[in-house]
Amino acid sequence: MDEAGVAIPGLCHIGFFCDGRENVLHLNTSGSAYDIGLQHGRSCPAAVGMAYEAWVQLEGVDPSWIEGGVRLVEDRLKRSFPEVLREMQGIADGSGVLYEHILTLNCLDAVLPAGKGWPRCSNIGFKDSDAGVLLGKTADWEVAGSEHFAVWQRYRPEADQGYAFIHYGCAGTLWSEGGLNEAGLGMVLNGLAGSGAGPDSVHWLCLTRGVLQYCRSVQDALDFLGRYDVMYWGMNLTLADVSGDMAFVEVVPGTRAVRRPEGDYLIHTNHCVCPETLERQPEKDVPSAFGVVGLRENSRARYETLERIVPGAPRTVAGMQALLRDRSRPGPISQNGEAGMRTAYAMVVAPAQGKMWGVEGFPPDMSFVAYQI
Repeated sequence: MDEAGVAIPGLCHIGFFCDGRENVLHLNTSGSAYDIGLQHGRSCPAAVGMAYEAWVQLEGVDPSWIEGGVRLVEDRLKRSFPEVLREMQGIADGSGVLYEHILTLNCLDAVLPAGKGWPRCSNIGFKDSDAGVLLGKTADWEVAGSEHFAVWQRYRPEADQGYAFIHYGCAGTLWSEGGLNEAGLGMVLNGLAGSGAGPDSVHWLCLTRGVLQYCRSVQDALDFLGRYDVMYWGMNLTLADVSGDMAFVEVVPGTRAVRRPEGDYLIHTNHCVCPETLERQPEKDVPSAFGVVGLRENSRARYETLERIVPGAPRTVAGMQALLRDRSRPGPISQNGEAGMRTAYAMVVAPAQGKMWGVEGFPPDMSFVAYQI
């Protein structure tokens, strides 16, 4: 890392930054899907185990529901994205955590009726800034101890298996909260409630990762996502590329909606805003629909905050970082207990610069660190 806090390619390492701050794990992985999983598991076995214990709370859940959910996801992945299962097997072999546990951790929304673990986050996009088109995002988690299993990863697949990318996620998983690939496509994710599992649908896990690994532009990503239906829960992806193109796409079971900015920015939280997808949004704010009581109100409060603070914010990297640190009430963008959630980390992605900044802990308390793809 240089004196400005920029991670120099080739000097990334596995482990914690030892500067006394709350930080995420840093993984540098390459090779086949299985090899990448094996490196992942071997590098942080304790973190993989802690992530499983933190996220997977199965007390009182019918074992047949668990088994049915896991097998349904596994079957769909075998048909459409078998490399995802090979990577999970590698994580299991490397960490010593059972494959069944790794699979369950990765597909919680298909296993737990309450859908615990689905990302509750805020997304922002600037059409232009001092670094070109810019994306920003917070990652809001509802479990304690995120500093022990949150992960930054450099992912280098084999030459014929897509693009290398950098992203943030969670130990033991293939979750991608957001990142940037070597083709210059950036993505940030937030979750949307939905329901249903159509006969040809696939788990969201492989689609969010697939955007970074297999797509080179916003339109390429939209075309990729358009080939699949998502099962159970949905997601919004805010996308930007080196050409300056930017859009968000709401993906819920059975349909999707794409929007490009009408002005110079985009915002999104955890509820659908497009007519095409609103009819698929659960009507009641109950645990079986949203995972935590109050998420609907929490999401709308954050959206109203973004509507208030984004239009007048400086169109700069520093301006985006300040938005992600917002603690205004109601609806703070960096959450600290609201609806049981805490912002585990945040990121800013600048595709034209080939750069991503991450604040690796609670954003109001820490500095952003820069990484070059």
